Amino acid sequence: MVCKRKILGATAFLLSALTLNDAGSADVKKIFNVRGLGSNTCGKYLQERNLDAKQSEEYADWLTGFLTAYNWLQPETYDIAPNHNAHGLLVYLDLYCGRNPKGRIIDGAFSFINAVYEKRQKVGS
Repeated sequence: MVCKRKILGATAFLLSALTLNDAGSADVKKIFNVRGLGSNTCGKYLQERNLDAKQSEEYADWLTGFLTAYNWLQPETYDIAPNHNAHGLLVYLDLYCGRNPKGRIIDGAFSFINAVYEKRQKVGS
């Protein structure tokens, strides 16, 4: 069941990341639907993270899937976060959500991208 949830979560993450493409993926106001864990509030994330370490893994999976889609869709971006592992992503999300409990996980993902963008790996090795 957990494996199926991870696959579904990663798929939803990938699909929501596809909307980052400026080729008309969002509506005319650049608004798009967020699915899966990305639509959860930071407050819910922090509550779940404090209660169940396994739930944290699902958020890490969602984030890594989102970043994979971002890498695929953005020009000159081989790896948006070459120096960050899943644990580092959750640490960032902990900090972001601690300051923005009413924000959503996807907002934290975009904040992370904005914070690391200049240090992205532009080409593969």
